[in-house]
Amino acid sequence: MTHDWPVAATEDEAIRTVELVSLPGVTLHVDHDDWDYHITVSPDHAPGHLRRIIAAAQSRGLDLLDQDACVPVLLADDSVRLYLQLQSTS
Repeated sequence: MTHDWPVAATEDEAIRTVELVSLPGVTLHVDHDDWDYHITVSPDHAPGHLRRIIAAAQSRGLDLLDQDACVPVLLADDSVRLYLQLQSTS
């Protein structure tokens, strides 16, 4: 799975907190600082793992974006990135 990690950091660069929740073939990425919430799914993932990761996202107040609002992205390694949004409070 592909994630955009910085290669090097300087000493005065701020430390970022990102939460990763992972099962084989599926990873939930939660970055409140950058408003970046997504799930990365590899082609060989187990459907049950995807269901558990979606449940983990929902327990953190996140829902999948409607595909009309944001189309899933196919990554270079054939993984798919599904974007999430904060759950509405209404």
